[in-house]
This record gives sequence, structure tokens and C-alpha cells, in this order.
Amino acid sequence: MTRVFRILGLWKRRRIVGLVAPLSVGVVVLLATCAKPPRMPVVDGAVIEIRRSDGDLRPGEAGYASTLQLYWFGTACHLIRLGDLSVLTDPFVTNDLKLFGMESDPGRVAATLGRIPPPDGVLVNHSHHDHILDAYAAMALSSWREREVPLYGGRSGLNVLAGFDGGSVDPRWHTAAHGERFRIAGGKAGSYAEITPFQTRHSPHLKCGYTFADGLVEKPRTSPPRKLTDFQSGEVFNYLIEMHGPGGARCNVFYLGAPFDLGVSPESLPPVGTRIDVAIILAPSADNIPGYPEKHLARLRARQLVLSHFNTFVREDPDEQLAIAGRDVVKMPKLSRDLQAAFARNPTEYPEFEKLHIPAITRIEGDGRVRNVIRIR
Repeated sequence: MTRVFRILGLWKRRRIVGLVAPLSVGVVVLLATCAKPPRMPVVDGAVIEIRRSDGDLRPGEAGYASTLQLYWFGTACHLIRLGDLSVLTDPFVTNDLKLFGMESDPGRVAATLGRIPPPDGVLVNHSHHDHILDAYAAMALSSWREREVPLYGGRSGLNVLAGFDGGSVDPRWHTAAHGERFRIAGGKAGSYAEITPFQTRHSPHLKCGYTFADGLVEKPRTSPPRKLTDFQSGEVFNYLIEMHGPGGARCNVFYLGAPFDLGVSPESLPPVGTRIDVAIILAPSADNIPGYPEKHLARLRARQLVLSHFNTFVREDPDEQLAIAGRDVVKMPKLSRDLQAAFARNPTEYPEFEKLHIPAITRIEGDGRVRNVIRIR
């Protein structure tokens, strides 16, 4: 009798297994049909190319005077060069994020910004720590002091920097105003940059529209800023940078450091029809900005695009520029497809487009040669 029960039990198990196997396959098939299929990284009408990055061009080398060179030191810190004329944006290379005890690293500043020729001017988009923390250390470099490098930005930025050394930066700081063009003279006769600020609001950090530390710094600080909240965003400016090199070379660059809903802030971009050769555009928070990047690109119509502000201030790893705690907060696959769609699906509406650049961090070698440079003619 015991043997009979064992045989019956075995038969039942086999029957159950025989039923479960095809049922499992059916569930998998059902889930596969309901789930979203993987999407191609390239949209119809676009091609993504991967190639080795360029090194820098130096004085005397072919194309030096007529080639725009873009260095990217992480976050939103770019050096924009046309021959000997250069403009730096948002001096921040310390790449650190703390709620308290935040400090600039002068050694890091000297090893990066101290090894490039002093720029002819510095543009500050806003006053958060990842745009201005290293401004004072950079201004204190001996070569920058000798050159008397000027800074441009909102009044809040000046008030933040006052805490570092009792206002010693004041004579070199120039408060920007919306639409008021100013000129930066180049180091060589005949070269200059004309800059037009476009006031805007900081891009929201959250989908609901909330922005962290979104206030003004209305009085000069009397002590160094150390907390994250000491660096309020302050006034926010995007900049049109019209580069004029010697010999007639010219390139117009628009630094879109803070895109915002164009329905709310239509004057945050240059007027329709403005010539823009290169647009440096924000990568994070793209999902939180209505109409971005499609509406902004349709307005700018730049020949070439450069993505900016990857999250190197949280984790400094040249191969993990987008991740925080292992998550791609920038949502680069979606952003990349949105950018492609803006120019590829409407070729007749955006015929100016030529290239999209996703940069690697610029590295300065021991012999002074520079790699990971974007060259644009």
C-alpha cells in the first residue's frame, strides 16, 4: 500500500510539473508582449559616431587662430578658446559635495586652471557651489592676478565671494544685467569677445518644479561660505559669447547654463534669428523643464551642440559621469533621443544642425599637452 501511495504521489508531481512548465512559458510570453521593448539608442534619421577625442592646438600650429577649442573641466566649467582669446565659465574643479564643511581645494585649482593661460574673462551662471566655489582660488592664482582677470555675474555671486577675503575680488567683479552687452578685450590686439547676458531662473531640481537653495544673497558675507545653503542660486544668467579672433575669425557660442520653461521665461534666450555656432546646453534636470530640449533648440538653431554639467561634483570618475548611487539621474538615453529627435525628425525645420558633442573631462598631461578637447571650425 505504501508503494501505491508513492507511485500516486510521483504521478501527481509529474502532472503538476507538466502543467507548470507550459504555464510558465505562457506567462513569460504574456509579460514580454505587455512590457515595453528595448528602444534603439538612435532615432530614425540620425547616426551616432564615436571617435577619439582631439588634443589642443597651440600657437603656431595649423588652424590655431581659426579653430574654436572647448575644454571641459567637469560640471559647468568650460574654457572657450579662439586663438589667444579665451573665456571661462563657472570656475569649479574641486568636485565635492558636502552639506557642511565645504571648501575649495587650491591645489586642485592650481593643477587645472593654474596650468592654462589666464582667461580674458570669467562668466558665472549663478551662485550655487558647483558654479562658484573655486572662483576665489582661481582669482588668487598669481598669473590671474597679474592679468587682472575680470569676473561677470549677479550681485549674489559677489556677495558670496566677499566672505573669502573681505571683498578683495570687488575691483575685478562686474555685475551683469539682462541684455546689456559688454566687451572683453583679448590678450592680443584685434581680438575681443562681446558678451550679452540673458537673465533667467534656475532649472528645477524636481519634477514638481522645486529648486534647492533658490534665493538671493543680498549682503556681502563676512565669513567664508561653508554650508550648501550658503551658496544660494542668486541671479541667473545665460550668456551669448561672440568671439572675434585676430584675422577675422569669428564664432558665436551660447552658454545655456540654466534652461527654463520658455512659456514663463521667453527672454532667457537670444532673439530668433541670432547666429549661434555652438550651444553649450545643460544635461541634468532636462526632464523637469517643459519643452526642453526641443523648444530651446528650435529657438537657438545652433550648428553644434555640447552637453554640459554632468554630475562629477558627486562622484569623480571619468567613466561614471552621469551616476549618483548607481542611478543615471541625467537619464542620458532619453535626453540623447530627445536631442536627436529635435534635429533628425524635422530636417527641414532645423537644417543648420551638424554635430552633437558629449565631452570627456579635459586632462592636462605632465608635458602640458591637453587631451579631450572639442575642436570646432
